[in-house]
Amino acid sequence: MVKLAHIVTSSSSIQLLVAEVSSSSFQSPSIQLYLSQHGKPSDVHYVVLRGIAKTAMEFMNMGNNALSKANTLIEKATSSSISLKDSFISKYVVFREVVTRVLAPIGQKECGKFICIGMNYVDHCTEQDVPVPTVPLVFNKFGSSIIGHNDGIPLYAPSPSSTVSHGGANKDLDEDQVVTSKLDFEVELGIVVGKTVPRFTPASDAHKYIFGYTVIHDVSARDLQLEANGGQWLLGKCGDGYAPMGPNITSLDEFEDDKFGGAGDLHIECRLTPKEGGETMTVQSSSTSNLVFSTPEIVSYISKFITLQSGDIIATGTPPGVGCFRKPEPLWLKEGDIVECEIEGIGTLRNHVVEKLDNPSAVAQEAKIPVSAASSAEVSNTPSSSVSQGAPSQTDGSPQKQRLKDSVCIVTGAARGLGYGIAHRLAAEGASAVVLIDMEQGDLDEAAASLEQELRETLVAEAPSGPTFHGIACDVTDNDQVIDTFRHIAANISPTNRIDCLIQAAGVVGQTSLRTHEVEPDNFDFVMNVNVKGIFNGCQAVLPYMLRQKYGRIVNLASIAGKEGNAGMVAYSTSKAAVIGLTKTIGKEYAEDGITCNAIAPAVVRTQMVADMPVDQVKYMTDKIPMKRCGKVEEIAALCAYVASDEASFTSGFCWDATGGRSVY
Repeated sequence: MVKLAHIVTSSSSIQLLVAEVSSSSFQSPSIQLYLSQHGKPSDVHYVVLRGIAKTAMEFMNMGNNALSKANTLIEKATSSSISLKDSFISKYVVFREVVTRVLAPIGQKECGKFICIGMNYVDHCTEQDVPVPTVPLVFNKFGSSIIGHNDGIPLYAPSPSSTVSHGGANKDLDEDQVVTSKLDFEVELGIVVGKTVPRFTPASDAHKYIFGYTVIHDVSARDLQLEANGGQWLLGKCGDGYAPMGPNITSLDEFEDDKFGGAGDLHIECRLTPKEGGETMTVQSSSTSNLVFSTPEIVSYISKFITLQSGDIIATGTPPGVGCFRKPEPLWLKEGDIVECEIEGIGTLRNHVVEKLDNPSAVAQEAKIPVSAASSAEVSNTPSSSVSQGAPSQTDGSPQKQRLKDSVCIVTGAARGLGYGIAHRLAAEGASAVVLIDMEQGDLDEAAASLEQELRETLVAEAPSGPTFHGIACDVTDNDQVIDTFRHIAANISPTNRIDCLIQAAGVVGQTSLRTHEVEPDNFDFVMNVNVKGIFNGCQAVLPYMLRQKYGRIVNLASIAGKEGNAGMVAYSTSKAAVIGLTKTIGKEYAEDGITCNAIAPAVVRTQMVADMPVDQVKYMTDKIPMKRCGKVEEIAALCAYVASDEASFTSGFCWDATGGRSVY
């Protein structure tokens, strides 16, 4: 059994995926002593699921393998043989007092479909004196309604001087910011779908697709839902903050294996502590044995019409006692009220009512983490600020193969040679999207298909389900074209609207084996245009995205020729020296913005470009290398993956050498 949660601690704003663990679970004498001195027996603590998954969605998609790994971590953390001072505890255990926020276990942007079932408790139908339904009543909420444990539920109630009682009274904006005067509470058991449910799945098989259960508070603006313009269910149910969720997702194996999907008889209740009066009262109390339709029956019924997928949420209805049906008069939520929703075996979800949000976007509960986001249909010239900040995937600094997990990368000059090899390495290191840029779309399509096949052969079982490589033809010397291409990538390819890494490998050699007075000026201009202006255009286009997210990695491919100069290659040597200077400048300019800009200066590397050079020119270069050979594409790609990762966070404006010993400065 695993209780998945997302937390933020006082030492970092990075969201952590954790397993919730009770104080009583810890058997170590030294930890028990510590907990007795720092908190209450009812406190929960957390085991960080480091190395398993970054989000609950990713965890669920891994299936039983993730559950097994998580239980191994939990067993070690709670064993009697481990000490509080053990390095494992400091790395994997987070105690309650350092937790600053418990986020919703499925975030706003992770949630796929948010489906709700109405009139699904027999005793709730009885209190309304209505017939028990014979088929489920289905409606929906939006993912944007989701907030986490202890977050505020916004009210926006009318003031004494307001001319309207709710926001649906007219089509215009009111002088006051008014939404509702009849905000209601509903505790509900939430189904979390763990994998795709085939259409027309029978109820007897539906439990196989339920990962677990969570607590949902179905906040409802009754005046909007039942009165405004004949009843505006969507507005009454889908407001910002109208779906508190959590504090965890409890995996299905915690519950009794029965025909009711483990939810045949769970106690469910809602408690309200009014700001005025202050005495807590139980306003809803029932059992899931009163459900009209069991959780497997609900999943089966919905599968007739909709393909349910991992991360979809189903709120299964509320028991009696909601505010609008209380006697002798309704009970509405007020500013300052505290609502606790508790379900046996899962936990207690606590939220408070706030009058309004000073920052309307504050209702969003996302922390610094890569999350799925719908691509914007329209993108302005200035990137949107609604994006997670910080590195797309945090590491603990130890060597790892997934340095670039969930990153969105662009590689120029990627149809062949160094760019092609670098693109493959970035994807193998976990990048969620690698965009290949070069001149010819046909070459790019061929490269993307070939890379996709190679990636799957490399990763085998860990290969992504969808495409990783995307080819886009773009002339890097055309500034407007580069800007438009990057805008398209962020809006329509990046799952997070981010651009995390830019690797610039596009380049040309120009005329060689000529002394300076013999070089054609037009050829010199051509080389400088591609190798220098192309690099400048890429940096200028990507930096606004990186500034927005307070994170970015730029790696520019220079050359040892730019440091030492190669006779017979004046244009190429000059251009690569310029790239090094440009890189150093950008590295200094953005050093405080979470952005690094570095260059890699290889000696001669065995690529097609080198193969096309005159033999004597190649020999001239390899003779200067102590290893007496060309570098390999794989060697440069490995270095590039490190420089482009979060691990290389304290180096910027630097020129990394890969010269087989030729350059030692």
